[in-house]
Amino acid sequence: MVFSHHSHSGQFCRHAVGSLESMVAEAARKGFKMYSITEHCPRWRDQDLYPEEIEANVTPPDLEATFEAFLSEAQRLKQLYANNGSGMEILVGMETEHIYEEDLSLLKTVIDRNRNKLDFLVGSVHHSDGHPIDFSKERFEEAVQWYASVLTQRGGEERVDESAAALSALLESYFHAQRRLMEALHPDVIGHFALPLLFTPTTVLASHSTAYALAMGNIRYAIAYGALFELSSAPFRKGWDQGWPGEEVVRMVIEEGGRFCLSDDAHTVGQVGLNYHRLKEWIEKVGVKREMVYRLYKPGDGPLQRIPIEEEDWKRIGNHA
Repeated sequence: MVFSHHSHSGQFCRHAVGSLESMVAEAARKGFKMYSITEHCPRWRDQDLYPEEIEANVTPPDLEATFEAFLSEAQRLKQLYANNGSGMEILVGMETEHIYEEDLSLLKTVIDRNRNKLDFLVGSVHHSDGHPIDFSKERFEEAVQWYASVLTQRGGEERVDESAAALSALLESYFHAQRRLMEALHPDVIGHFALPLLFTPTTVLASHSTAYALAMGNIRYAIAYGALFELSSAPFRKGWDQGWPGEEVVRMVIEEGGRFCLSDDAHTVGQVGLNYHRLKEWIEKVGVKREMVYRLYKPGDGPLQRIPIEEEDWKRIGNHA
């Protein structure tokens, strides 16, 4: 194993399992050189709570407290592994949300308050117009139906395929939100780009012309300020035969000269480094070369750096899978 830039633990995330320390220990056991722990940022409205949070009577203030507790534990583990001879570096990050207009300013406040505890940001969007798009297939389909109803209410020209038009509208909303997030925060890693395709893996983004143009614009913007695009092994455990963000988007990034980083997006100990061997095979198949894959590195109190993966580390991807 080598590096991962995105993970969660059940200690601080209700849809994950296991303690943060157990996740980190497994990464060390598997020989990771750097493992990132990147918990979700808080959400500030009751309506944005997920079912398992509602069931547990979690409130938005609880989510803020949980994130602060995560940062404290993450810093403890970072210092522990910096001095225990494991040879594994830990980076502490936040995975973002952007659900409605005002949450970006709230998010900035949390980031500014914790700048000395956060090494980097994973820029992710999990909603379109307030609808969760990756929680479950049912919730995703509800979102598509909502867009279909909005289009019906607006009327206008006849549409050959209403479901395709609804998906287009969802995608466009998603990419607009992603752009607002990138402009506001300049996240270091772009998390699971084009997430709405998770439950429609056969969708060709280019067949949704406006959404495709927005996606390309976001790719160019992220490249211009130096972001890395996440190559994730997570889809393999969800039944996909390819990694994230899928072949079409990867080729778009390559064509624009973008750079990538690796992640497992683990939510359990058993998912740490899972399917990295399949990820390596897939990214080579779609044209990703070693020179395009980078890692984040933070030397002591120095600035965050983006450095290319070395040949030896490239060969080690997927060992102990």
